Amino acid sequence: MSSEHMVMFDGRVGSDPYVIYKIHHATRARMAWWICEEIGLYEALRDKPLSVDEVRKALDLQYRPIAILLAANACMGILGIRDGRYYIYDQQRDYVLKDGRARRPVHPPVPGESKWYDLHKNAVLNGKPTEEGLPEWIQDPGESSESKAFDPERDGWRIMWGESLAGAFDFSSYRTVLDLGGSTGGLLTGLTGCYPNLRGLVLDLPYSRRSAEAAIDLAGASDRVRFVPGDFFEDPYPDDTDVIVMSHVIHDWDDLNCLRILKRCYDALPAGHPVIVQEFLLNENKTGPTLAVFQWFGLLRGTMGDQRTASEISALMAEVGFKQMETRPIDKEQSIVVGWKKP
Repeated sequence: MSSEHMVMFDGRVGSDPYVIYKIHHATRARMAWWICEEIGLYEALRDKPLSVDEVRKALDLQYRPIAILLAANACMGILGIRDGRYYIYDQQRDYVLKDGRARRPVHPPVPGESKWYDLHKNAVLNGKPTEEGLPEWIQDPGESSESKAFDPERDGWRIMWGESLAGAFDFSSYRTVLDLGGSTGGLLTGLTGCYPNLRGLVLDLPYSRRSAEAAIDLAGASDRVRFVPGDFFEDPYPDDTDVIVMSHVIHDWDDLNCLRILKRCYDALPAGHPVIVQEFLLNENKTGPTLAVFQWFGLLRGTMGDQRTASEISALMAEVGFKQMETRPIDKEQSIVVGWKKP
């Protein structure tokens, strides 16, 4: 297989802490394949390579879901991309085209059999999520005794992400880091545990307050991490903020709302201080890596946001005034994009 072919599991030697995530995303890959068969995406590409816009016109669907499905197929190794146009690899044509010698009949769930498949398929057909698929923080952002924000597994991986972030960026000269949309505070629990000088503030919607305070207390981090209920679009940011971090938050929003958030970050930060966006970044032609592409696919059912490349996030930062953007890996899969508010 040539270097231009993307595959979901790259067979790297050594431990891959994200292998369980990738197994989970194999389920999303199967859903993407089923949806593409149902809407005729492969047949649209039968005769010649097409751009995202040409495919969406051929299928009479909207741009965003088609871009996501094409990226998913490129990541799986079914499609290639050249000069902005997608094509079916020769060795895959017999598998995915209707008269292919090795075509496997597709048996997607019937309506009502799989809630998750229905939500993703409806989002593709309608160009937006259905109300049923919206996450809790959109459906019911207020404080509730039935809050489900705390999940020990999720908080555990956020703590590990915070520890990885601590090794990728030097926080030793800062005192207070603000995590926008930080949910249960796991990222700051991990980060501040690596820097005795650092204190963390989690600003998130009231729905996660009880869960966050319980998780922070359980981790023994109450002396260094505090939850601040609020809406990061509307409510003031704490005055003593030195650094602002957003971990897997930007991807939930379209460009216009990303600019709103980043502008508020710019206004809240002192001159000479950074904003840090942490994500599974797409590569520049959006054919991988696995976690970025299939997290993007997962967004179909719940938000109107997009997974992005480093250059796309940097461009959004630049539009609101940040300078000297840089991208750094923090582990095998995640990266940060750092922008500076210059004096």
